[in-house]
Amino acid sequence: MALFNSGNNEKKQRKKQAEKILDKTVGGLMPSSTRIAFFQRMGAKGIKASKQEKVRFKVLKTIKNEVENYELEPTTEAINQRIDQILNENSNPEVLEKRREKIEVASENAKNKKLIKKNEIEEKFGVNLTNKQWFQCSIEEVKYSTFSNQPQRNIDTAYVIINEDNFEIIKESVWLKSNMGTRKLFFYNITSVDYDARGRLHASSSVIINTKSAEHVQLKFVNKENFDLMNNAYESYLEKTHNVQQVPVQQNISTTSAADELLKYAELYEKGLLTKEEFDLKKSELLSNNQNIDEQPVSIDENESIEEPLIKFCSNCGSEIEMGSKFCSNCGSKL
Repeated sequence: MALFNSGNNEKKQRKKQAEKILDKTVGGLMPSSTRIAFFQRMGAKGIKASKQEKVRFKVLKTIKNEVENYELEPTTEAINQRIDQILNENSNPEVLEKRREKIEVASENAKNKKLIKKNEIEEKFGVNLTNKQWFQCSIEEVKYSTFSNQPQRNIDTAYVIINEDNFEIIKESVWLKSNMGTRKLFFYNITSVDYDARGRLHASSSVIINTKSAEHVQLKFVNKENFDLMNNAYESYLEKTHNVQQVPVQQNISTTSAADELLKYAELYEKGLLTKEEFDLKKSELLSNNQNIDEQPVSIDENESIEEPLIKFCSNCGSEIEMGSKFCSNCGSKL
């Protein structure tokens, strides 16, 4: 783009910098993605299509003069700001107002249309859609023919209702507009909710719901906004169930020592309420968990008399010992 006249070296350098920025911002005379984007930028400012080429030429000329006269620095930020000022000066408020009104009318019509459809669905299928997220799409299912037992692809109209713990899918025949049944996909049975955007290999955007039974339910003609509604509900359910599973269970912690526990089981064994095998099992469990049993210090009044227990048991093996014995007759430990 040769916009500037030749001059000294400093001016040439400024011109080259400005030319590069304008090439990337405004584009040249030939159609290009940069040129198309700049025309869209003018349209967003409210400049009519019939005046856009004239405004584009004005932008180039203004930038040229101001850079040559050192009124504008040849930087991307400075040139972009100046371009915005020129576009704002040439914008048409009436065009912007009409465009805003069209958008509001279209949005209101869409709301009314969805409200009418909501009332039709509630009346036809006996459901309540108040305060619920829902949308219309198509559902593709693979079913086996009654006659040939061969798989067949069925595509029906579907209305998806997003509940707290499931996706409720109401199916409607495409041609007869009759009720084809309702299906609920509970979140606990879903492994993932995937989204395929429209592209070369996909004629429409779709949502694939994978279940634990290896079944795939495909919803077609679902935009990204509706997919986000489904995915947010599913992830919210997973988060809630995960938090519930992470709540620690409060356990009753016994403050009795291993020696007290052993004494209790020894008394039960003495009374015949435990067999020898059961007592030995409990004894081995307690001894394995408490190799060294430290006796808790006990404050004793000097004037208080301590009664000797009628039956003594070895603190090491738990065996019954004779009164006055200093050593255990079973394991030989000193008492």
